[in-house]
Amino acid sequence: MPMGQMPVLEVDGRRVHQSISMARYLAKQVGLVGADAWEDLQIDIVVDTINDFRLKIAVVSYEPDDDVKEKKLVTLNNEVIPFYLEKLDAIARENKGHFALGKLTWADLYFAGILDYLNYMTKTDLTEKYPNLKAVVDNVLGIESIKAWVEKRPVTEV
Repeated sequence: MPMGQMPVLEVDGRRVHQSISMARYLAKQVGLVGADAWEDLQIDIVVDTINDFRLKIAVVSYEPDDDVKEKKLVTLNNEVIPFYLEKLDAIARENKGHFALGKLTWADLYFAGILDYLNYMTKTDLTEKYPNLKAVVDNVLGIESIKAWVEKRPVTEV
């Protein structure tokens, strides 16, 4: 465990850490990246934006002081969440139900993979009012191998 925590990816006996870096590496292995550096940048921009969004939610969700948390929740719910969801929904609309290049990329899988966690932290369904974001998730969960895994995976608490 290079940093003493999960996740860890082992390839040919070598272990690495950092989930987004691992996702990018695996995406390259299975063709969920762009055709060139510019296309990869378009994917990375969306992933980094989603991660920025996740961090803004987490800061509020894990705030230990209830009074401070209540104040932060007002800004989060009234400004931050709508801002990010509107921007991400517009990107998904432009890309026909995907986040980049008008096709399935690892950005779509990243969003679909962390959505339950984001919903848990915000105590809401973030895609409910955003049909293009819902389409991204539906496109990912509609992939037969992913659909099969979701149906049989162990039930866990977020």
